[in-house]
Amino acid sequence: MADLNQLRHEIDTINQQLEQLLIQRFNLVTEVGNLKQTTQLPVCDPQREAEILAQVGKADPSLKEPLQQVFKTIMAQSRALERQ
Repeated sequence: MADLNQLRHEIDTINQQLEQLLIQRFNLVTEVGNLKQTTQLPVCDPQREAEILAQVGKADPSLKEPLQQVFKTIMAQSRALERQ
């Protein structure tokens, strides 16, 4: 069995990967926001958000609720970036 330090190291590695993926996502969100602004589309797209949330948790249904909460936060931050 792995020791605490090893587990924490693995978590730190995953955190770094998540950060890089979120940076990529937020950069794309900024582009989406610019496009929506030039085409006068609304920032919030409830149908798109519902579609995303419907997909979240399919890989591990036992984690659906916490995963959806994380994605709700990500989408809220994305909307804030789109408005900038």
